[in-house]
Amino acid sequence: MFGLMKRRLVSRLCVLMLLVAAPGCAARYKLDAEAPTYAAQAKLSVKVNKTGVRSLRVEMIHLAPPAKIDPANQGYMVWIAVPGQATAKAGFLKYSERRRRGVLVATTPHAKFEVIVSIEQSSSATAPGPKVIIRKIVARS
Repeated sequence: MFGLMKRRLVSRLCVLMLLVAAPGCAARYKLDAEAPTYAAQAKLSVKVNKTGVRSLRVEMIHLAPPAKIDPANQGYMVWIAVPGQATAKAGFLKYSERRRRGVLVATTPHAKFEVIVSIEQSSSATAPGPKVIIRKIVARS
């Protein structure tokens, strides 16, 4: 009798823990970059906190130095596009030329959005330029 009650209690606790932990679950995506950075690969991770804000982590590896593609290039810019709204600049990837790797962490309150990575010649760009190397629609409730 006590064994059955103990198993039910443990089962209920496990379900409760899963429900509490669910908002922190992360969606992960792996993508290959487009021209002119064919060798680059991206890892996107979207994590929802308990208030519904999404934390986006963009990590790219095997990423060519932007100035080697075109001397005028300043870096790799990450954008967040939401249907019906203007595209928002999340920022430049923090790029390590030695490691050929770039990382950026940003937040968004939107459940559905598109992540865009482009090569930009200026940090004052207001929209993605023509050199888009990554596009991924992210939908997470």
